[in-house]
Amino acid sequence: MELVRLLGLVCVSGLLSGLGCSVIDPSLIRNDGAVDAGADVDTPDQGVDAPTKMDGCDGDSRRPPPRPTTEDGAGPEVVFGLKEVLLVQRGETWRDIGFNLDELCSDPPAPRVECLPPSFPDAVEAIDGNGGIDNQFGSELTPLVDLVFPTLSEAAQTSAEEGVGVVVFRIRGWNGEANDPRVDVTVTQSVAGAPDQDGAPPEIEVREFRIYEPGTDNRYIPAWDGSGTDWLWVREETFLFGDIEQPRVRDDNAYIADNQLVITLPDRVEIVFADTFNGVSVKLTDGLAVGTISADRMRLTPTIFGGRWSILDLLDTASSVGVCDGDPEFDLVVNQLNNIADVRSTPGTGGPGVMCDALSVGVTFEGYRAQIAGVLPGQIPPNECME
Repeated sequence: MELVRLLGLVCVSGLLSGLGCSVIDPSLIRNDGAVDAGADVDTPDQGVDAPTKMDGCDGDSRRPPPRPTTEDGAGPEVVFGLKEVLLVQRGETWRDIGFNLDELCSDPPAPRVECLPPSFPDAVEAIDGNGGIDNQFGSELTPLVDLVFPTLSEAAQTSAEEGVGVVVFRIRGWNGEANDPRVDVTVTQSVAGAPDQDGAPPEIEVREFRIYEPGTDNRYIPAWDGSGTDWLWVREETFLFGDIEQPRVRDDNAYIADNQLVITLPDRVEIVFADTFNGVSVKLTDGLAVGTISADRMRLTPTIFGGRWSILDLLDTASSVGVCDGDPEFDLVVNQLNNIADVRSTPGTGGPGVMCDALSVGVTFEGYRAQIAGVLPGQIPPNECME
């Protein structure tokens, strides 16, 4: 099963498309708790750089480390390819994946929340992970997928191993030290990958979004051997006019603190996760990515992505996997998302009686050193609801 259909699977509450699988059984949807009507709904200021300790949290609030005050520096370009995404977070794994997005600790018996789910008071009770982590995506959504398709993460890994749909960080202006108050990071995704050939990318022939040794049927895939010499071709559409010096997703004020790379993602910028023939787009607000750089500078592990995924933006992905407005399956998805929504898509807009309009998200990747070979057109997410 292709990576993108797997991501789409998660996006629409485990609705399987193209596999001969039926949609999830409504009996799998939880409806076993309610947010306390007397819960304290609060909206403190959001601060990316200021870690805080919250009353009732188990330890410090899970936020990125503060920006260091050391001198800025410069160094050679460094590229990491992120694969081994952990989509299905079995057991209690979700509790350590993500960030405290709302700066609140939602713990029983009366969770403090910034908003109420649209299906209140019949909603699933939103409980935080460790350090106030908000991750309803991992806690309540992906377990439903795991029940229907337990090999989800393994299948997603296969696509990334082939160099398709790998998230790519291009880091420039890093001094190479454990602390740098400002680095420039481009975020894109790979179309294809190949091993190094005498210090350069190999000559390639592109056929249906796959790359081959010219004139043969030998398909190129990265070696991922730890040398950091693999080459990745990134999506042309993620750069203005296909110019790699004009990235659409960029944080030119990222930083590194105690070997942790901290990136703020632009709100609602489209990030396309794609395999050879399909794609699905993700748009987050309040998005963060934090990765720990290894001592030898060859790994970025773990790399945690967190943010708020608007229900409307999430539902907009449904057409990519053939779940269409007006279908019973679509209504099932809407009901489920209304049942587990736990945050506002725009930070600071919550308050007493305000309805949640987004789902908190946390996922992890493993990062490996790589190199950028150039750009290639990527597959556009399909609309399978078009007649």
